Amino acid sequence: MKNQQILTGDPFADWAELYELTHQNKQDDLPLFLDYAEKQGSPVLEIGCGTGRVTLALAKAGYQVRGFDLSENMLSIAHQKVAEQPEEVRERIHLDKQDMSEMVVEGTYTLALMPYGEFAHVIETERQIQTLQRVYDNLTDDGLLIIGMSNWDAREQRVSYEGGEIARWGHSMPVKYEGTFHDPRNGNTITRYLARGYDPAKQIAVHVYIHERHDNSGNFLSKTTNILPIRYIFRYEMELLLERAGFTVENIYGYYDKSPFKHDSRRMIFLARKK
Repeated sequence: MKNQQILTGDPFADWAELYELTHQNKQDDLPLFLDYAEKQGSPVLEIGCGTGRVTLALAKAGYQVRGFDLSENMLSIAHQKVAEQPEEVRERIHLDKQDMSEMVVEGTYTLALMPYGEFAHVIETERQIQTLQRVYDNLTDDGLLIIGMSNWDAREQRVSYEGGEIARWGHSMPVKYEGTFHDPRNGNTITRYLARGYDPAKQIAVHVYIHERHDNSGNFLSKTTNILPIRYIFRYEMELLLERAGFTVENIYGYYDKSPFKHDSRRMIFLARKK
């Protein structure tokens, strides 16, 4: 199946800092990754490492981690965070910029991670297959791949996504309050809203992130809007992609607490073993 390439470049080019501020305290997924890192051992390959949240947790626990991402701004934040760590932690981390579908890494890895929906940023089927094949080739025999992603809801508001443009999103996609976050550097608050829609013809979810900044007195400072197209991937589609790349699916969790995957699970977390 061929897909037109819909998304190119860095989708986080102008909001990596906002992403870090609103995601830096997420920790509920870390026990799962640390558990399997203990079972598999070093080294670990993190695909789509972003600002280094999972990377640092693994390195602090004693594991060698090779992480890469397509976003220069996300990696810049990750490098800054790594630089603040003790030398023994810094020495366990290697970061660089790569496209996951074209990645070239030295050596092989016992564990590969796509922790938080990174694979959904690969829009085209050909690149999805190529990505999984690259991961397979860089795993040791009996190596493990863990992919975390949303359990997509096809009942979302329907929108049109044609040629990279979103039709009528402001009128047809309801906006939901996502939370308020504190910026410790200046005392500002950041309020995040999310508008979501789904184009079933292209199997793409459209997420529109709206961030409003206020100072510590409540005065409005700025508003940014960022559009993030994401590929919907369903359970059996993902299993077929993994099997085509040579993996055996060992388990599918519904959340990072290893709960079973069900119709109302928030996440789909695939554990795939290299045959």
